[in-house]
Order: sequence, then structure tokens, then C-alpha cells
Amino acid sequence: MTTGDNKSLVDQALDAFVYAPLGLLLEARDLIPKMADRGRGQVALARLAGKVAQNQRRSAGRHDPEAETPPSETGPDNDVPGAPTPDEGLPIEGYDDLSAPQIIPLLESLSAGQLSTVLTYETTHRSRATVVNKIRQLLAPA
Repeated sequence: MTTGDNKSLVDQALDAFVYAPLGLLLEARDLIPKMADRGRGQVALARLAGKVAQNQRRSAGRHDPEAETPPSETGPDNDVPGAPTPDEGLPIEGYDDLSAPQIIPLLESLSAGQLSTVLTYETTHRSRATVVNKIRQLLAPA
């Protein structure tokens, strides 16, 4: 029998092997897309962290064969491999023509995957702190 928080072994087994899987099956249709979006967001953040670390290593003067790219070919206005371009499906139409105050309210309606796409694009192009910080805030676990 159960008393307070102390569940019997049978109740614990029922929770683990019957009720939890049943609940998961009933909620899977809603949970799986949300979990996939969060996963995409985390992967995009990890890729971004890798790019930031690589750039810091380059600026610290460590020898890196990739760092020998002439400075004229690097910079926020040039394309970075893997970064989306405006024509490749940024989820906000006319993104490059919008100011940061115009973009901020539009971010809240985007999925985690779309936010990650915008974050990657923004950090590799204009790197506006207000936009980047708002996206990171929206992607942060609740």
C-alpha cells in the first residue's frame, strides 16, 4: 500500500513499465516535434560555439593552417561555409533590410530550428548583439 511519498514496489513497477510508456505513447505526437526542434537548436549552438572557438584561436595567434586565409577573405560580410544565405530559406522575409528593433518581435513566432538558422546567419553576417542575445534567450531551456 502507499502512504504519502512511499510507493510500494508494485506501484513503482506499474509507473515505470505501464503508466509512463502509455503516457509517452499518448503524448509522442506533440513531444517529438518539440524535441526535434530543441535538438536542432542545440546542434546549431554547438556548431556556433565551435566557430567562435576557432575564431578565438585564430585571433590568439596560434598556428592554424586554416588561419592563413588572407584577411580580405574573412569577416562578417562574407559567406561562411555552412551559414545560410538570405536566398536559402531564412524564415524572416527581407531579413537583411530589417533593423534589429524590427526583427526582435518576429523571433518569438519561430521554432527552435528556425531560430538556430537565424542565429547562425546573424553571427556570420552582421552580429547585432540585440538580435543574437534575444535568440539565445529564446533558445535557452525553460
